[in-house]
Amino acid sequence: ARDIPCEMCEDIPCAKVCPSGALNKDIASIDDSRMGLAVLLDQENCLNFQGLRCDVCYRECPKIDEAITLELDRNMRTGKHARFLPTVHSDACTGCGKCEKVCVLEQPAIKVLPLSLAKGELGHHYRFGWLEGKDGKS
Repeated sequence: ARDIPCEMCEDIPCAKVCPSGALNKDIASIDDSRMGLAVLLDQENCLNFQGLRCDVCYRECPKIDEAITLELDRNMRTGKHARFLPTVHSDACTGCGKCEKVCVLEQPAIKVLPLSLAKGELGHHYRFGWLEGKDGKS
């Protein structure tokens, strides 16, 4: 994603020839694609977390205010300063990689990861007790 992000073409020409399977050939809209998930991996170096104003990843996102939002974080000690922290919403992020591409840091603080790495999955053993008619005791 850092080298060549998805351009989010409406006719989705890449889906027909995608060798990795990252693009579902049956999606109706590129906005419904889930190529991966952007994750803010390096909060220590992200300029926003340092109190500097940088909203490049937010502004470049094709789903601005949906996939990435800037959340207000007030400085309770001074009562005067605030940070605007980029927050990725997994239900809207397509994994296009535009945020990673434009990050101003030498090594981007935000990276697109495969969904299997970016999102965990609740274990089946935990859900078993919540199934109707099951008490978790076999």
